[in-house]
Amino acid sequence: MKTSTVSIIGTLSVVLLGVLIGTFQPWVADLSPQGHQILMIVLITVGFWIFKPFGVSFSFTAFFMMTALLAIGVPMGYVFSGFATGTIWTLIPALLFGHVIIKTGLGRRIALILLKQFDPSYRNLIVIFSLVGIILSILTPSITVRISVLLPVALSCIEVCEIKGDSKEGALILLTSLIVALVPGTGWLTGSLYGPVISGMFESVPELQGILTFNAWAMVNLLPALLITILVIVGGYIIFRPKGKVNLSRELFVKKYEEIGKVTNHEKKTTIVLVICFILFLTGGFGLHPFPVPAIVMGGAFVLAITGVVKPADLGVGVNWDTVILIGSSIGLIMVFGEMGIADWIGGMLIPLIAPISDSPWLLIYTITILFFLWKFVDIATLVLTKAVLIPTLPLISQELGINPLIWVPMFLMAGNSFFLIYTNPFVLLGKAVVGDKGWNSKQLNTFGLIYGVACLIVIAICIPYWIAVGVL
Repeated sequence: MKTSTVSIIGTLSVVLLGVLIGTFQPWVADLSPQGHQILMIVLITVGFWIFKPFGVSFSFTAFFMMTALLAIGVPMGYVFSGFATGTIWTLIPALLFGHVIIKTGLGRRIALILLKQFDPSYRNLIVIFSLVGIILSILTPSITVRISVLLPVALSCIEVCEIKGDSKEGALILLTSLIVALVPGTGWLTGSLYGPVISGMFESVPELQGILTFNAWAMVNLLPALLITILVIVGGYIIFRPKGKVNLSRELFVKKYEEIGKVTNHEKKTTIVLVICFILFLTGGFGLHPFPVPAIVMGGAFVLAITGVVKPADLGVGVNWDTVILIGSSIGLIMVFGEMGIADWIGGMLIPLIAPISDSPWLLIYTITILFFLWKFVDIATLVLTKAVLIPTLPLISQELGINPLIWVPMFLMAGNSFFLIYTNPFVLLGKAVVGDKGWNSKQLNTFGLIYGVACLIVIAICIPYWIAVGVL
């Protein structure tokens, strides 16, 4: 069966299910007719987001969803509420920051500065790429940018060494670079776009406003992100254990660094602005200044503009508007679900399902995380829609079962980063596009995905006592 045929059949199946719900309204006793129509529209949208018939992008499908919601009488303020949140105004400058790191060459310079300091070996290369991933996580929340910087440098390393990308050694270096671009930055609020998106979704629910601060995010996510990164790197090294030595000299990196020339004024300005932004993120979490994250990143973008680093054209090139519209429309769903009674209805169905496992932190965390892993095969857009549906229900679940809303965040992140198959993670798809046929094969990627999944399960066992100690379980 051709992919296009599968896409069309899958879309039609989900659309048919939505139409049946909207037409026959099976839960009319508990959910209003308009609520059923909203479910129908969301299901049709999900079908398009999952199967992407005719190559329709997320943003144009979001246009359909918002148009349909308005057509059935959902207030405009609810539908477009996601675009008025701080998330969107954090997301746009953040994506621009990532573009500037590539445009100025700052990301490549950081990688080469570290690479030229040490004699190359497999262990040194893995450590260095890990450090670059962490440094870039501080400078930009864009995982896309980190992949775009790290993987080309890693690929050039193995090509110079005459190592094939689908060999054990090549796959180890490339997939480790992918992991350090993906995972470490999820440990703090501004280290990946997960932070602004999830915090924006929390802020869209009145009962959750103000609880997902920079410090709260780090409290629940920093330890698991660190441990998962370490375990995946070590596990990958053990399973893909390289043989022999790297046929590469430090002088090569010294030469490549010299080839890119002296540090430009734009690189200096970009570094200063991004470092100041991170310091403000960090100190704001301790209440040392009044500026929220959106104000910091918008102010940083303004400084980059008046100093000539970014131009108006960079907004078109550097900002992924498909992502912006997807996130904005998804956050808008939170208010729609909350105000139209759907969140309470979904929460009422979930509580009896979660109640039997709610008294055991171990059973609760493991069960929900594994279910999220499985659900990721369906909601492939980093669980954006799942979060939009579940987050409005968290206050009711917390009230009825005593489950702290914060504990859901690390479960969202662990499942969101998973990649048991390549199609389930858009960042892994991007990584494969960067390396092309010079990179890892499917079996190697799936093996690394399993290593990641096992690492998450091990880390949960370590973190549950910690989460209990800090009061979120």
